[in-house]
Amino acid sequence: MSIDIESEIRVWSIYFLTIFLSIYIHEIGHCIPAWISGIKAIPTPAKEYIMGQIPIDLRLYISLGGIVGTILFTIIVFAFYLKNSIKNSEAILAAAIAVPAIYTLRFFIEGRGHDATEFQEAQSALGLNYSGHFLDWIFLTLVLIGIAIWIVKSKPSYKILGRLLIGSIVTVIFIVGLQSINNAIFDPIFQS
Repeated sequence: MSIDIESEIRVWSIYFLTIFLSIYIHEIGHCIPAWISGIKAIPTPAKEYIMGQIPIDLRLYISLGGIVGTILFTIIVFAFYLKNSIKNSEAILAAAIAVPAIYTLRFFIEGRGHDATEFQEAQSALGLNYSGHFLDWIFLTLVLIGIAIWIVKSKPSYKILGRLLIGSIVTVIFIVGLQSINNAIFDPIFQS
């Protein structure tokens, strides 16, 4: 069994670029309610920066905007994957599942799918219980749907388990690294 290095690089590049895009769309989603309200907001690859005072009710919608961005991105990729059979579409699907999977992992480990109070504020914007776990369950559902779509369409064998384990570990490292690098670069610029 020989490995085509060029093909592997292409697949992993598509995978990580799609994760990057997913996270950036999440951050843009946070900024949209601020922009609509006339408040300056800057999305960066792994964090949004809101300039100025934010009324508490707007903060709820800013939190919800990122969640909506992630959910919409994931659902659009599901539809794309089901409708198209292009090369490397499995890498795009896997990447779309990655961010909801990270939220789900955090939910199982820490009891909350996102740091700070983003999920609670988003739930409040939806009129749901602030301390509930509705959004945690939504993201778990997205992960399970994505896995089911992948299994039904691609019919993988057990031989892929090692690759999935390695990919999961590298994904966590990538997302943590992206957040750390993003904060190191942009916090000094946008937080005064």
